[in-house]
Amino acid sequence: MIGIVFKKEMLSHLLSQRFAACTALAVVLIIANGMLTSQAYVQKKASYLTQRAVEETKLPEITYYSVLGSDMDNADASPLLDKAAPRALRPPRPLEVFAQGVEQEVGQAVEVLLFEVPYQTEAIAPFQSGNPYLAIFASFDMVYIFQLVLCLLAILIASETVSGEKEDGTLRLMLTTNVSRAQVLAGKILAGLTTLAIPTALGFILLTILLLGTEQIEVGVGEWVRLALLFALSLLYLLVFYLIGLAISCATHRSATSLIYALFTWALLAIVLPTSITALLNEQANMGEKHKQAHHKAAQVWKEFAQEVTDLTRAHGQPKYPPVRMVERFHTVYGMKTVWGDPNEYEYGNKQRPQLYLSGVVDSPALAEFQDIVRSGERLRLKYAQPAWNAKAPLIEDFPRRIQRWNTYIQRLLPAGAYAQAASAFAGTSRREYYDFIDQVRTYRGQIITFLEERDAFGSRKWFNDDPGYRADLRDLPRFKERGWTVAQSLRHALPDLTALLLYAVVLFVLANRLFARYAAQ
Repeated sequence: MIGIVFKKEMLSHLLSQRFAACTALAVVLIIANGMLTSQAYVQKKASYLTQRAVEETKLPEITYYSVLGSDMDNADASPLLDKAAPRALRPPRPLEVFAQGVEQEVGQAVEVLLFEVPYQTEAIAPFQSGNPYLAIFASFDMVYIFQLVLCLLAILIASETVSGEKEDGTLRLMLTTNVSRAQVLAGKILAGLTTLAIPTALGFILLTILLLGTEQIEVGVGEWVRLALLFALSLLYLLVFYLIGLAISCATHRSATSLIYALFTWALLAIVLPTSITALLNEQANMGEKHKQAHHKAAQVWKEFAQEVTDLTRAHGQPKYPPVRMVERFHTVYGMKTVWGDPNEYEYGNKQRPQLYLSGVVDSPALAEFQDIVRSGERLRLKYAQPAWNAKAPLIEDFPRRIQRWNTYIQRLLPAGAYAQAASAFAGTSRREYYDFIDQVRTYRGQIITFLEERDAFGSRKWFNDDPGYRADLRDLPRFKERGWTVAQSLRHALPDLTALLLYAVVLFVLANRLFARYAAQ
C-alpha cells in the first residue's frame, strides 16, 4: 500500500505547476550562477598561479635580509624593495562554485613580515564583471539557491498533501481501505523526497558538467566525495522543509490556510531569521572603531620599543637608532640611501615597514660595533612584535572571531544556517578552515625567523648590505604550502550542523506522525 500512495503522490507532485515553476527557476539560476562563479574561479586560479610563480622567483633575487621585514611599493633605495616580503598563498577551492562560504569575504594572500604577526588576507586580483546582470549572481551560490528556491518547493508541495486531500475527499476514501495512517504518511514522505531529488540531481549534474568543462578546475577523488556529501546534505535539508510543510498540512484543514502558514514559515526560517541574526551580530562588531583602538594600543607598545632601542644606541655613544653614521660608505656609489619606517609611527593601511639598506659600505673598525647594535636592536624589535600583537589581537581578531562563533551557534539552530555551514565545510570554504590557514601562516613566519636566527642574519652585514661578496642567499628560505583539510576533517567539523539537521528531521517526523494520527479526515 505504501507503493500505491507513493505513486499517487509522485504523479501529483510532478504534474503540479509549482514543481515545474520552481524547478525551472532553480535550473536557470544554477546555470547563470555557475557560469559566473566558474569564470571567477578561473581568474582566481590564474592570479594564484601567477603570484605563485612570482614568489618562486622573488626570493632568489633578494640580496639582503632586512627586505623580509618590509613591504614597500615605492622604493628608491633598492630596485628589490618592491619585491619585499614573501606572501603565503591560499589556492582557490574548486567547489566554491557550489558553496562559496567565506571566499567572497577573504583574500588569497598574506604578507609574511618579520615584525608583524599575520592576521588577515588580501586579494590578489578580485573578480570583476563588466556585465551588471551577471554581477548580480556573484552574491550567491548553489547553496543559496537551494536555501531559497528548492526549499520553497519542498514546503509548498508538502503543505497541501493532507489538507488538500481532505478538501478533495480523497483522504477519507483512502483511509476507508486497509491502508494504515502510518503507511499513508510514509508513502507521502518517500514521494516527496523522491520528487525533491529530481531537481537536486539535475542542479548537481548541470553544475558538475560546467565544472568539468572549465579549464584550470581540477576535480580529484576528494572533490567527488565532497560532491556526494553535498548532494546528501542538500536532500536532508530539503527533507526538513518538506516535513515542516507536512506538519503544517496535518495541523490545518484547508489548503489555503496551509499555504499561508507554509509561506510564512519559509520566509521566517529561510530568509528573515538567518539574515537578521548575521546582520545584528555584525552591527555589534563596529570594526572600524575597534581597528583604531587596536592600533593605538599597539603604537603604545612600539613607543616602549623605541625608547628601549634608543637607550641601547645611546649606550654606544650614538644619538639615534639605527646609528648609520657609524658606517663609512663610498660616496661615489649609486644608491647610497637608508630607508627606515619607524613602527611607532605606523598607521593602519600604510605600507611602510622597518627596513635598513646601506650600499657602498666600507670595512672599518666601527662596522662590527654597528652590526652588534643592529643585532640587538632587531632582535629587540622581533621581541616586541608579539606584545604589540597581543595588545591589538583582542580587538581585531579575538572579538570578531567570538562574534562569528556566536553566529555559528545561533545559525545552527536554524535549518538554513546549519545547511549553509555544513555545505561550506564540505566545499572547503568554511571560516574555520580559513582561520586554520592563518594559523599555518603564523607557523611559517616562525620558520622564517628560525632560518634567519640560524644564520645570525640580524647581526650580519647581509642584513643591510648587498655589496659584491656580501649578498644574502635566500634560495633555501622555507616555502609556504597550505595543508588543506581532508574529507574526514571537513566531515568532523560539519558534524554538529549535520546533527542539527537530523534532529530537525526526526522531531518533525514525530510531530507530523502525531498530528496525522489525530487528523479528522471528514
